[in-house]
Amino acid sequence: MAKLSLALLGTPRLTLDGISLDDVFYEKVEALLCYLAVESNRPHRREVLAELFWPDLPDDHARSNLRYALFKLRAGLQEKDNSAPYLLVNRTSIRFNPDSDYYLDVQELSEAFGQSLRPSTELSIESLEHLSALHRGDFMEQSTLTQNELFHEWVCNKRETYHRYELILLSRLIGQYADKAEYDLALHHAHRFITLDPLDESGYHRLIELLANSGKNTKAIEAYNNLSHLLNMELGIKPNEESTELIRNLLLRQTTDLPAT
Repeated sequence: MAKLSLALLGTPRLTLDGISLDDVFYEKVEALLCYLAVESNRPHRREVLAELFWPDLPDDHARSNLRYALFKLRAGLQEKDNSAPYLLVNRTSIRFNPDSDYYLDVQELSEAFGQSLRPSTELSIESLEHLSALHRGDFMEQSTLTQNELFHEWVCNKRETYHRYELILLSRLIGQYADKAEYDLALHHAHRFITLDPLDESGYHRLIELLANSGKNTKAIEAYNNLSHLLNMELGIKPNEESTELIRNLLLRQTTDLPAT
């Protein structure tokens, strides 16, 4: 197990040797660590970090705040005791050490997702379930640093990226379980999909199809009606032809299956 663990998909959970760092760092110190860890592919100039976290302060004051935050961060990470420090620091820049002993959930997610895009590479159901379980919520959920425009923009961009990854993972899980006719599990993930993105018709399309294929016709029609109501209320539009055709065929099949009188 990594000595430093950073779980950022949801409210951040930071631990060192299994002990929470929640009471060790104030919010900007925690945010600084998270930013450096996620962006560990390069060093970051001190003046850029100062502007990112203290945009409304004069340069000298912002740089002073960064020095203090860095002091608190290195103390909390017990850098003096590490043969491979978490932070690589010099007079002009700061970088998170990618060779240090750490775990970062969004890094695991990104690397696995990148691997799955290679030709002839398909993640197993077990791997997909594990990666999907990392998603406890939005990236750095409950961050209150919204007044820092540049930092907030960075958080929002990351949230969008990891949100898209989660939808793709769920879509693959739905497909693999449906192919094995394990409809309860496929439906579980289809419901998760539409909870994450209720205005994505493709999620409802999959849900309706799964319900119909598993013999839950009434629930399939109910899902279509929910979609129709949601789209009308939120966007003022009707479901697309693909979803409508699914229900039309389902109703036709029900009518055909009625016993003769």
